[in-house]
Amino acid sequence: MKHNYAFMLVDVLVVIAIIGILAALIVPSYQQYVLASYRLEASAELLRLSALQANMHAEHGRFSNNLTELGFNESNGVTESGRYRLRVQLSDRGYQLFADAIGPQEQDIECLRFILEHTGVKGSQPSQHCWGY
Repeated sequence: MKHNYAFMLVDVLVVIAIIGILAALIVPSYQQYVLASYRLEASAELLRLSALQANMHAEHGRFSNNLTELGFNESNGVTESGRYRLRVQLSDRGYQLFADAIGPQEQDIECLRFILEHTGVKGSQPSQHCWGY
């Protein structure tokens, strides 16, 4: 009895090619999903920082650009995942809060910066739809 090994080799190569094509389609969309899921961390941290600013203003009559003074453990302002750096910009009328993408989150080219005004106005750059994820 003679076995046809060439036919089995072709079958294996076809299966490998199909797996490769599927992986090429699935992996990039999964990576985008992961990047988009971390947007929630940026928005949650900015909302938390806004609440801390409100407490600071209620207790001391002023806002602060010092994250440690506001209650963050780390003065460098990096979020727990290490994907965003928080900062505060004070003005005569209030403040702006920023969460800038760092490290692997810089691959999320649609939402590199989240902005929260003291009035509650939300923004993001370069795209304006980042808060809605």
